[in-house]
Amino acid sequence: MTATHTIPEYVMKSYSEAVTESSLRASISVGLRQLAQAIDHNEAELFLSHSAPAQSACEQVSTWLKSHATTYDGRVIDLSWFRHLLAEELDTLRYMIGEKAFWSGNYSDAGRLFNELATRMTR
Repeated sequence: MTATHTIPEYVMKSYSEAVTESSLRASISVGLRQLAQAIDHNEAELFLSHSAPAQSACEQVSTWLKSHATTYDGRVIDLSWFRHLLAEELDTLRYMIGEKAFWSGNYSDAGRLFNELATRMTR
């Protein structure tokens, strides 16, 4: 008698399709940093018209939100969780670079813009 093993669906997905909390956080972090830099250099229009890391990050998060993607461990990526992670990533940046650099570096504005762009694309 042979044993039957069920392989979890997340194991069957290719690496590029696997969604993890880490990949969601990485997209948010990259987007925040790139948007803050674009705002600092008055390049928000440039961001919107070119394929930039920030645009890719916003689009990726938007896709996950729109499709109600689930992480490999079964958590659904929804608006509430995204906004929670966005706030945590902003706090992490503030801790890493310091209060003065955070507030003078447009990260708060970048957070608002990232939220707007990622959630607007889901409507």
